[in-house]
Amino acid sequence: MAGPKNTNKFSQDGFTEIHHALLFAWISKAVLEWVGEQRGEDIIRRAVRQYGQERGHRMSLRAQANGHALSMTNYIAYSEYKNSPGGMEQKIVEKVPHARVCISKCPWHTTWEENGLLPYGRLYCVEIDEAVVQGFNPALQLDVHGTQTNGAAQCEFLFHDANLTTINYLLIGYRKAVNPGAKAILPWEYHTGHLFKTVEKVIVEELGEMGQRAIDGALVEFANRFGEQALQRVAASRSIDYSILPGS
Repeated sequence: MAGPKNTNKFSQDGFTEIHHALLFAWISKAVLEWVGEQRGEDIIRRAVRQYGQERGHRMSLRAQANGHALSMTNYIAYSEYKNSPGGMEQKIVEKVPHARVCISKCPWHTTWEENGLLPYGRLYCVEIDEAVVQGFNPALQLDVHGTQTNGAAQCEFLFHDANLTTINYLLIGYRKAVNPGAKAILPWEYHTGHLFKTVEKVIVEELGEMGQRAIDGALVEFANRFGEQALQRVAASRSIDYSILPGS
């Protein structure tokens, strides 16, 4: 029997970066409490790398389907998410040949700090950005010079060979507005589901029944905060193939 077909019909109602951030931190906290800091961190970081590489690969599939090169410029253009208004504050401080971006406000950092979960959420930031770039194109290079969640005054990223000239700025603007345009932006329910499915898979592979108990405990936290319906929507992600483009 054929597996479930991906769809773009993910609800935009209710899910935000906060759902994504808290679910990750609760899972991370549960795993560290079950198996200890050293082993727990190794497992969580592996899970984040896997998730990031999958997300980057999906971005590459969309770019290639449109006949676009897997360049750093197109990596920036093919971002799959859009932050909530006021959630992110960033500035490009260098443009050529490499783009240096500094972030002074981030919804993940804000959420974890406000909920006392920074020691657990921070593991996401150790791995995620480089993993997404590698999933998009292993030949590209991103340097992470610091993240707020891990003690830096601001997050600082160096996108090698982005070359944000006027022409490339216009190209990125065209990509984001027209092709792929809004089709590349996936709702937070989708991203939260993808995070959950991949992280659960890695944790259960590593820890078996103990890992599933840690996951189940985190899901109780999620349901208590966001309600049973939100929990069911996340649990439904187990039947979705995130390795292909939605709608495929």
